[in-house]
Amino acid sequence: MSFSDLALTDDDPLFRETHYARYGYERTNIFGLVTLDSRLLTYMDRPDEFPSTRFEKLPEAPVPDYTQPLSKPVRHFIAASSSELTAFISRDGYWNCLCITLGLEAGKSEVIAIDAVEENQDKIKLLVALAVAEKVDEESEELAYSLRIYGNHTNTKPFLEQALFAIGDSSQIIPLMDAPMQISHVQIQHEDRLQTAFLLTSMDGIIHLYVQSSETGQFIELPSSTFFPLMGGISNHRTKILFMHLFDQPNGKRVICAGGQNGELFLAFYNKRKWSSLSIPLSISYPSPPLFVDGKEIKSHAIRIFSPITSVLVFQPRTSSHPDDELHLVVTCAIEQAIVYRSIQTDGLSTSRTLPLSGNFDSVLCSHVMDVDWDGEKEILIGTYGRQVLIYKQVAGTQVYTVLWRRQFAYPIYRMTHLDLNRDGLDELIVTTMYGVHIFQPNMKKARERLLEVLQYVEASKRQKYELLVEWQRQKELEKSIVFESQ
Repeated sequence: MSFSDLALTDDDPLFRETHYARYGYERTNIFGLVTLDSRLLTYMDRPDEFPSTRFEKLPEAPVPDYTQPLSKPVRHFIAASSSELTAFISRDGYWNCLCITLGLEAGKSEVIAIDAVEENQDKIKLLVALAVAEKVDEESEELAYSLRIYGNHTNTKPFLEQALFAIGDSSQIIPLMDAPMQISHVQIQHEDRLQTAFLLTSMDGIIHLYVQSSETGQFIELPSSTFFPLMGGISNHRTKILFMHLFDQPNGKRVICAGGQNGELFLAFYNKRKWSSLSIPLSISYPSPPLFVDGKEIKSHAIRIFSPITSVLVFQPRTSSHPDDELHLVVTCAIEQAIVYRSIQTDGLSTSRTLPLSGNFDSVLCSHVMDVDWDGEKEILIGTYGRQVLIYKQVAGTQVYTVLWRRQFAYPIYRMTHLDLNRDGLDELIVTTMYGVHIFQPNMKKARERLLEVLQYVEASKRQKYELLVEWQRQKELEKSIVFESQ
């Protein structure tokens, strides 16, 4: 598609919606989107009816000869509806949409949350975790809950499309006593090696941690406090966490933030794999036994706000990751405006700004950050139950945020992410609503203008360096030609 074909109106200065994919069965939940970074090769060609084609099984076309996995992972994403997964596989110039059924019965089962991760230790292993609610019987409204982990026993297929369609061949079902909420994953040191652990927040007020046993291959539950004292304190007090974010910094340190149903906001900073016997300096008294934890907790903070917390997001404001970059925190709330806590490493939770207009469109359900205008600074995106996506930009030289872009949708906004879905070098914005996935491509005209600016800057820098080099060489020649008379 040429640049001339992508003329945008003034109403779409940043993004243009290029595709909407409705879920095959029913609707999604607010934890129903996950990105997947994979080194597995992809092979399926572009379908004739791209992008509307949905693959419900592998095509009969021959699979190419397998080579080595990719040296650098490529990002894809998976969206979960009530009873199936829809995987969007990025390819050069297009993407493929795979519909994966895992034996869940429409109308009886409901996927509450999803997480996916690819392990790259001895060999590549793809794991998908689902939190599921199922009706006990057709007569009753009683629900049974479970955590289902797929791919724990099988050898992962060499191509990503094969691996996803075969993910249901091996699974483990872990019964849960209470309603689950969010699933996430983290790398921990266990059994003398680095392993992937799944973290599950739940309405029982406990943060559950599951790790795979090297003996049986089954996932077993371990106390989260063994690795993260903050989670132990939360679990001891049965604080119902709705959303949690773990952020690993370039310098190897880790930040954990958790938001609760009653407005509790917890923030902790960790080093890695050291002994810790520190108590958690919160307003609530937590126990502090000596623990061998995945990271020494160096400081933590806790406050309470007057609203259930729907999402938390720790981020570095610049796109170029540097160990010394400051960290900010976005907190979205059910009945208040979204809040940005600035410089949380130094100021904790004491310095904050609200995002203007964020409370005008019903509850704010989700947040995201990305550099939408390619200036090296990340903008803040929020999605609301009132069907709005708002993008905020920080005013240069101030701590004030202003609305840069706003878009109304047909249904509530549940989650957002971004990735280069068609591998053209520009990231698409992905927005999931109650009934489908919206794919937005950036404004190609603005992308071209920005690219030309960068090329002109690079060319000017080269020319300046060349002129300085010529001048330096001329000075050297002059120095050689000078004859000093003997005194």
